[in-house]
Amino acid sequence: MAALSQSELRTRYPRESFSILAYGVAPEGANIFYSDGFAYVGDSSQWVSGSVTTDVTFVFKNSQIIATATDKDYTFDPDTLLYIRPTPNKVLPVGFTGNDVDTPDDTKVDQFLFYGRYLMWQNENGLLCDSFRLKGTHVDGIYQLYWDTSNLFPPGFLIPTVKSSI
Repeated sequence: MAALSQSELRTRYPRESFSILAYGVAPEGANIFYSDGFAYVGDSSQWVSGSVTTDVTFVFKNSQIIATATDKDYTFDPDTLLYIRPTPNKVLPVGFTGNDVDTPDDTKVDQFLFYGRYLMWQNENGLLCDSFRLKGTHVDGIYQLYWDTSNLFPPGFLIPTVKSSI
């Protein structure tokens, strides 16, 4: 893989809607989708375990990532945000706020940014983090998305590259 120049890695803020893709599990990246308040990666049509499962598009605003359902039969609350849980020494699921789903107290919904197309999160010390992890589910090709602050690289998790589609 060719090294990226500094000019290719400028901070940017997408101005139009986009998808978020995880690379490393499919040749061309796999979409992040919504199921019952959590973020999964793969073909949402293959995931039958959730009561509400839909592909999503995202809009970036004020360092937050706002999600919109693409399934015409389901409408998200307007405050549906992608969240991570950067709790020290834990690997915890990535999810979405709103939609009558309980949101844990340790969620972070802001301080996201993009370097080029790479999705990053800036912690309270100003450090940029891209600690996304994937764990396989009982459905082949479907992974649950996690945020890892354990620094232990726990077994059973894959390390994806997470990027915007634009």
